[in-house]
Amino acid sequence: MSKKRSKEIMKLDLYEILEIPIHAEEKEIKKSYRKKALKCHPDKNPDNPDAADEFDKLKKILEILLDPGTRKAYDKVLKSRKAAAIRASEVDARTQKLRSDLEVRERRAQRTREQLEISEEEKLRRELKRLEEEGERLISEELDRVNRQVEEELSRASSKVSKSGEPPVSDTQGHKIKVKWVSTDDWPGYTEQEINQLFYKWGDINALVMKQKNKRGTALIDYKTKNAADMAVQFEKGQIGKPVEVSRIREAPQKKPHVPKNSDKEEESKEKSNLDYESIAAMNQRRQEERRRLIEEIMREEGLTK
Repeated sequence: MSKKRSKEIMKLDLYEILEIPIHAEEKEIKKSYRKKALKCHPDKNPDNPDAADEFDKLKKILEILLDPGTRKAYDKVLKSRKAAAIRASEVDARTQKLRSDLEVRERRAQRTREQLEISEEEKLRRELKRLEEEGERLISEELDRVNRQVEEELSRASSKVSKSGEPPVSDTQGHKIKVKWVSTDDWPGYTEQEINQLFYKWGDINALVMKQKNKRGTALIDYKTKNAADMAVQFEKGQIGKPVEVSRIREAPQKKPHVPKNSDKEEESKEKSNLDYESIAAMNQRRQEERRRLIEEIMREEGLTK
């Protein structure tokens, strides 16, 4: 059987084909194989041109599952594939919910605009005041949340300095990794979707850019957490027969965070009081622009283009 045929079989769920659980013992595997082989044997299916092919596939499945080393490697790939499928399904579900929520908000906004257009001057004034108050509340809550996070980070940093005598290393460093692979005559290299499936299982990804030039492929991945990047560098080896080399992208040390003094807090209070009321849509737009800036920065550092 050709290597191409073997690779195609390795992509299948062999346990599902034999109708056995993944933890089935050798005796149960052989029993299920014999039962399936009797049904699709070419001698018993002279009118079926695919019978011989199905019979050969069953023999290859038996070889894989009866060889302890090959079965262990296949089980690892199968579990990773199923885990990736589950994560992809969860992402699709979240995407559908976000899309549904967005449609609801757009309909509400449309109704609000229509009501404002037909309302009288007093109704318009009251509605605008309500929106201003709601915007002020949202901004205040967001600023309070950010301030709490900053205070917690400063507290943890201060605690680490007092114990070690050295400035702490920021957890925002080290989230970016580089992935390299070399394609072959039978394999053109990884696609962006395949790279995403391989590395998404280690944690949420902020950004992913990749490039395939000649036979050498490169991808840059920015994880949300340092732990996810550590796991990917340590454990990800790529698909069977398609190895990848994963390494860390080190960033320049960041400056020590500025600890605000009393005058800074007073100035911050003044700035907070002078803030314009922003909509949640505007805040989300700034986050998207920051993400695009991050991708462009990675591409400049590595000389990559889409």
